[in-house]
Amino acid sequence: MKKTKPYRGKSFYKLLAAFFAVTLLCSMLMLTQYLANEKTQREETIESYHSMVEKSMKNTESMLSYIEEAGTRIAQLDGMAELATSENIPLGSPEAQHFVRSYLRTVRKTIPATDQPMFLYFQKSGRVFDKSADVDPLESGIVTGLFGMDAATWDQLIQAGEEGTCTIIQDPNMDFARFVYVRQIYPGVVWMIGVNSSRIAEDLSYYYLPEDAQTLFLTANNRSISSANAYGQPGNLPLDFKQVSALPPFSARTWDGQTYFVYHQGFSNNTLQQVIVIPDAGVQEWIVVMAGAIFNTLVVTLLAGGSLSYFFSKTLYRPVEKLVDTLPVKKGSRDESEFQMVASTVQQLSERAKDYETQLHSQSDLLAASLTTRVLKGEIFLSPDIAEALRQGGFPIACQKFVVLILSIDEDADAGSPPIQQEEAGSLLKETCRSFLLNGGFAAYVVADHTSFLGVVGLDSGGLEEVKACAEAIQAFTVSELHMQVSIALSGEHHSLDELHEAYHEATQVADYQLLAGEHGKTATYSRLSSLMSGPNGCREFLAQVNKLSNSIQSANYQQAAALVKEIEESCSKHPAAMPQAKLQIFYLTDAILLSLSDSDLDPELLNHLQNAETFRKPRSIDSLCQCTYRIFAYLDAKKEQSRPQGKRIEQITQYIRENYQDINLSAGAVAEHFHISLPVLSNLFKSELNVGFLDYLHKFRIERAKELIVHTDHTIGDISAMVGYANSITMNRAFKRCEGVTPGWYRQSASSHAAAQKGAGDVSP
Repeated sequence: MKKTKPYRGKSFYKLLAAFFAVTLLCSMLMLTQYLANEKTQREETIESYHSMVEKSMKNTESMLSYIEEAGTRIAQLDGMAELATSENIPLGSPEAQHFVRSYLRTVRKTIPATDQPMFLYFQKSGRVFDKSADVDPLESGIVTGLFGMDAATWDQLIQAGEEGTCTIIQDPNMDFARFVYVRQIYPGVVWMIGVNSSRIAEDLSYYYLPEDAQTLFLTANNRSISSANAYGQPGNLPLDFKQVSALPPFSARTWDGQTYFVYHQGFSNNTLQQVIVIPDAGVQEWIVVMAGAIFNTLVVTLLAGGSLSYFFSKTLYRPVEKLVDTLPVKKGSRDESEFQMVASTVQQLSERAKDYETQLHSQSDLLAASLTTRVLKGEIFLSPDIAEALRQGGFPIACQKFVVLILSIDEDADAGSPPIQQEEAGSLLKETCRSFLLNGGFAAYVVADHTSFLGVVGLDSGGLEEVKACAEAIQAFTVSELHMQVSIALSGEHHSLDELHEAYHEATQVADYQLLAGEHGKTATYSRLSSLMSGPNGCREFLAQVNKLSNSIQSANYQQAAALVKEIEESCSKHPAAMPQAKLQIFYLTDAILLSLSDSDLDPELLNHLQNAETFRKPRSIDSLCQCTYRIFAYLDAKKEQSRPQGKRIEQITQYIRENYQDINLSAGAVAEHFHISLPVLSNLFKSELNVGFLDYLHKFRIERAKELIVHTDHTIGDISAMVGYANSITMNRAFKRCEGVTPGWYRQSASSHAAAQKGAGDVSP
């Protein structure tokens, strides 16, 4: 039977090459010690060159710093100002002698060696001093004689500015050159000092540079002083000032087949370059050593590398062959790289595990949120299993006492943001609420419930008043940073988690009362409403009925309002409350009706009459109040049929939108505030009169204006979005696509193509 050939892809041969490379590396390591010794010796030699050159450069820097410091001190001497401004300085005068003595003392204190020739020139008087006040070296010929410069050179030097400059003077009649430093040390006063070339060569030889090295000073006038003559060698290297200035501080250069290390440094505002040139004698030896090492390495690799590489690759690769054969991959679809197949399989398994972990975590969060909501609403009981699931989700199971919090956004659903923005704002609001509570020291768990947020806050580190203060801080933050207004309802304190549903019921009653009473943007507690909610059956149903009644009155739906009053009357008859609570219910219902009538643009005279009427304002019972209310609603319903005030109201609102649609801050809340009505009334007006929500009406109006600008102007989509009242082009793109089914860019392109087609048809028409 024929033996099955194991699968081998490209990686098998790559492994062979890898072991061959390892063998090559081992062969090279056999010669590394010798090469390392040669390299270390060469590096030490070059490092010693660097050290010696650095010392030489520092000596030059020190010499120039002494000279510059001396010039600075000379400029501060007493009498400098008088001599600099004097047009005639007599030789030998007491003032001049005193100044020259001070000048010489200053130089001796600052410069280590003062035997160099130096001159102090006063431009105003033309007077020159060297080391005596009795002789002018310029008039006596010392400058152009002993100093070795001609008159033209002198005239050039005395034009020096405030920045120090260096130059070199070479007299063909003399066997030496001189280095000169010149600077205007005081307005109208120039100081120059010179150093002979023999002195410079002597100083440079102190640093033990190689005998065949050369040290040069180059100045901008391409004059030089070289130390080559100090060793009996000519300075014949082709160097000039510009060439040296362009080189890096250290480089290798080749002249006439010889490699040199070239060091240089600029001084005195780059008017002087010090150059040190050292021949590289070891480069040829290093090349020979490297060539021999490479040859020996190749020989060893060819002899041992092939057999050794094959042996190791075959031994180590065999488990990989077996692993590839067991992978869940079809034989015909295998990749040529067996290692890539293994890596891909492992990666797929890892990704599946991560996806499963993410889904499990997400499902755990959703389960905890769902369980919390159901426990609060009384749909399930808090069993040990449910408690453990809540604990893993972050619920404060261990708290000794707690309150339930309900946070509601104070705006109508139709007046909110697009769904995506609502989701982002809701997530941010939930995290904000949780963060504030945690920063306040409370163990808290917050979940979303439709358009509101439910929270359980542990009171182990504080009381109800501290939670209320934290809630007020949340409201202030949402107004200033999130630009939304929220209302927060808090239950009373409870000491057992079995009372979660009861606490939720208390917080719900507070939230319902806030909505009914129009207390938006505030924090209310259950204790504040305890007197109103003290009856045996509570008044949640009563509050809900009054809330519906208010919306109906404000929307001018008086028939529905009468039906709701009937329901309230029957409910109160079936479940009569105690006398204190019954009075509160009567007063509350009366105030709710009057407030709703006021918000519905009722005739001021009729409203004033109702507010002052004893039978309506101070009824003796629910029955008498309801009977009076029936007659009022019947009268208002008949009057509405005659005048249709709501039609007039909706026309005013739509006109206001047409005039202010470009305002990015235009919202249902802003419109309701402008017309002094509530958000539910505004929403009911649009739905009853126009059969559309406020936000849909605003979006459609803005999109119509945007379509006109897109077709008839060349403005960008971003500019058009700002012109029609959108904060950015992304928001307009979403609204445009919902209304028109396409993006603004596609709409413009389609309109342009249609216009071009019509124009073409017009051109070919007879």
